[in-house]
Amino acid sequence: MKYYPVYLDLRDRPCLVIGGGAVAERKTLSLLGSGAGVKIISPELTPKLRDLSETGKITHVARKFEDRDVACVFLVIVATDSLEVNRHVADICAKKNILVNVAAPPEKSTFIVPSVVERGELLISISTSGASPALAKNIRKELEGKYGPEYGLFLEKLRMVRNHLVDESVDEAARRAVLMALVDSDILDLLRAGKTREAEHRVWELAGKVPG
Repeated sequence: MKYYPVYLDLRDRPCLVIGGGAVAERKTLSLLGSGAGVKIISPELTPKLRDLSETGKITHVARKFEDRDVACVFLVIVATDSLEVNRHVADICAKKNILVNVAAPPEKSTFIVPSVVERGELLISISTSGASPALAKNIRKELEGKYGPEYGLFLEKLRMVRNHLVDESVDEAARRAVLMALVDSDILDLLRAGKTREAEHRVWELAGKVPG
């Protein structure tokens, strides 16, 4: 199967997690990190999920899944220890054209969650289309070594300059030229070496060279 790669904006989207174990916890934390509104249907929760519920960061319904639970939901994660329940939820979501990810059996999913390298706003996703999660994990580790935290810092600088140029009504071609100059510069090397002050100076030195 060949998947269509896509990044979803889940900010304030209603997302449903079925199950309250370790897998459900991992998926819930990922959804929360993307700004989703998360409801969990499960008789039991892990201690971490219980804390999230008690602090109001998620909504918890302490019972087993019912078909009506998928009403007005954008995305569903199914992670119970029952294959029968998982299949049933997946089938309902498929009929209603709701995005669903199923821990097991994974082939019931309409989308899969890739292995991800995250450096601030930089997201690098790796997928083997389900053929070998182990290989995806190894590739992720390799990329984690290549792309360090300096990339997150660099993206912060790029966004800051981009917003500044927009506020100053710099035309698109000139903005592109400045941003390309920043990308091609030695700023990443400076950040990697911990020379943040020098990097900041270099950013604004190049940002001030607007073609005209």
